[in-house]
Amino acid sequence: MLSDLQHWLLKSYSLRIAMDVVYFGLPILLTVASLRNFKAKPVIALATIFFTIVYAIFFTSISYVSMQGFMSWILIPFILSATSTRKFYYYLHIVRLLFITMFVAAAVEKIASGAIFNVEQMSGILLMQHGVYLVSSNGDWFTQFIYFLINHKTTAFIFYLTGTAAELFFVVGLFTRKYDRLLIMVFCTFLFADYFVMQIYYFIWLVFTGCFYFSAFTLDEKREYN
Repeated sequence: MLSDLQHWLLKSYSLRIAMDVVYFGLPILLTVASLRNFKAKPVIALATIFFTIVYAIFFTSISYVSMQGFMSWILIPFILSATSTRKFYYYLHIVRLLFITMFVAAAVEKIASGAIFNVEQMSGILLMQHGVYLVSSNGDWFTQFIYFLINHKTTAFIFYLTGTAAELFFVVGLFTRKYDRLLIMVFCTFLFADYFVMQIYYFIWLVFTGCFYFSAFTLDEKREYN
């Protein structure tokens, strides 16, 4: 960051604690406001979105964590900012479509870059991802597993190809909600496999499965909404 504010933040312990308290406190406050239907709920939701974006910018500028890990805390409050059932329904589907677009875009990027056609791609990713761990490990089962995948490029590539196919499969969600329950299972399997092989923790994205679960419900047009 050109402003160098991230280094100023690192030097202030009390400010870092305050940022963490607000970061975790706003979602809790938003949850309470949603359950009790406070009038200030939209304001709290927007404040949560804005602060999460600011927090994520600072956090990602001084760590290896990517912005993607914060997307659920940015998009879900948008749904909760709804002031009526109708708006909640539409906001939920907007977030659902945004999530599908992000997931499919990851697969398209692999295809466009040609990575999906490189059999050695996954082996190289594993070596880069777990390089430090492999050097310092004591030869446990996970180390042996990663070494196996690195040395057996075709087997590793099958994992890469399967993951890309799972991401690309979400494109069906752009045209129908019929397979949303199946998409939930595919997504959960993808997250657990990603954590097992890559040690990437994206379980916070599980909250997005709610968009696919509730997509099966329809809006009763005969009722009155604000």
